[in-house]
Order: sequence, then C-alpha cells, then structure tokens
Amino acid sequence: MNRTSSIWREPMVWMLVGLPLASVVIGFALLFAAVRPGPEDMETVGKTTHVGKMLVSAEPQGGATEVATQGLVLRIKGDMIEALPMDGEFPRGGKLTLTLTSPDAAGGSRTYQLAPSELGWRGVGSLDGDRGWVVQLAPDNAAWLLHGRWMPQARSIRLNP
Repeated sequence: MNRTSSIWREPMVWMLVGLPLASVVIGFALLFAAVRPGPEDMETVGKTTHVGKMLVSAEPQGGATEVATQGLVLRIKGDMIEALPMDGEFPRGGKLTLTLTSPDAAGGSRTYQLAPSELGWRGVGSLDGDRGWVVQLAPDNAAWLLHGRWMPQARSIRLNP
C-alpha cells in the first residue's frame, strides 16, 4: 500500500512558505513601530536633536515651561546680527544675550546684546566666515536658553525648541 502523507507535514513546504510569510509579518510590525509616535517624540523641551548639520536644543531655565513653538532664525546681515521669531507666539520683550564660543582654543568667545526691533532683535556684530561657533541665546530674564551650532560659511541658522 502506498500512502501519501499530507503536504503540510513536509518540512520543505514550511521553509518555502512559512519563512517568507514570517518575514513579511515582522516587516509590517517594524513599520508600525517606526511610524507610531511614542511618548519620547512628544517632549522636545530639554532634549537635543540634530537638524541637518546643526545641533539644536532648548532648555527651560528658572522654572519656565513654555518656549516658543516655532523657534528663531539667527542671521548675519552686513555688520548686524538679527534674531527673528518664526511665529507670533514667541515670548517678546527685553534684550537677548548672544554668546558665541569657538570650539577651538584660538577662536575664544564673543558676547553680543541684541535689542528689540520691529521684527525681532538686532545687534551690531560680525563673525569670521571660516570658523564654526557654538551659539547660546537667552533673554535678559533667563526664562529660556537656546543652543545651536553656527557652521562655517553660513549666513543664518534656525534655532528650534
């Protein structure tokens, strides 16, 4: 008597069908996990992130819990340094202190006071175009502090909370 066994009892069938099917299921599970936002994506205050080649972070100082939702653009225009808010909800008023520190010892550090202007804040100053700078920007009441990195040859950077 010749009895044939079921096709599902053969190990080769499980290798040809089961392994590719398992990899497709695992792929969809990984895709779901990557797309779904987690609690660490919701909190940006006090975190550091990379935006292009620029390192950006916003840290509350002195108990402040709200920093602007869209951030600032810091730009050089001739011998002027301007800080422009990205939206109208940015906390306004008072002067800003801009501190630039060179990553190498030869560059030293510079501090500029930016006074309120019609669009944001403005101060007199210039930067060496061939040197990168570590940027710290804070208001006179120290309610918040923005960090950033000014890359060589850049005309402006965007500071996000």
